Amino acid sequence: MEVDPEEITLTFVCMRYPRKLLGHLKKARGMKVSRQGDGIYYLEGDALAMQLLVTRELSERDNYWLQHLRGNLKEGRELQDLMERYERHRHSKWYQAAMDLIVRANWDRMKEEKEMCEALRELFADELQESKEQGEETKLISWICAKLKKDKPISAIIEDFGELGEPEEKVSLICETARRFAPDYDVDEIYAALAERGRRGTGEKQVNEPSGCVSGK
Repeated sequence: MEVDPEEITLTFVCMRYPRKLLGHLKKARGMKVSRQGDGIYYLEGDALAMQLLVTRELSERDNYWLQHLRGNLKEGRELQDLMERYERHRHSKWYQAAMDLIVRANWDRMKEEKEMCEALRELFADELQESKEQGEETKLISWICAKLKKDKPISAIIEDFGELGEPEEKVSLICETARRFAPDYDVDEIYAALAERGRRGTGEKQVNEPSGCVSGK
């Protein structure tokens, strides 16, 4: 009871009205469905408040982003309008989350138009580059942690990765930071700790050479 059940609402989003499912809930659970507006339905009769959003019925004017949470967006003007709207709010984490879902659901359709694909790459250039760099660094951290778990000396780890072209200072800093998270060696936590160290500007050799484990930007 840390959270009052009366303060919780479960929201289900679907493209079409789930007639069979709602019929089952009415028969088996005694629940009722009441329409509250275009595409908005309340499911009554359960301990938790529930609502159903049918995207194809939602008003585009009042629920633009919810209405576009579907996998059948049309090529051309609809997708272009979506990206233009996102561009104005691209720094908001809420818009980023919504756009990420929409892009994943419609990626094949977006790729069909060459110009649209180029526009998407330009729109998400910063996000894609950051994601790529983080992926590369977390992979390196994971490899180093695997060696630390086997109690391999740091000097040997530095030598191993030096042969792969990784700077000694970078590998050493990752090792020192990772040891604070033993024995679990959570890669995400280690990456976050390295990033925070870079942001603080300690004056030490940053771990982002050459590929950017800590941006320091």
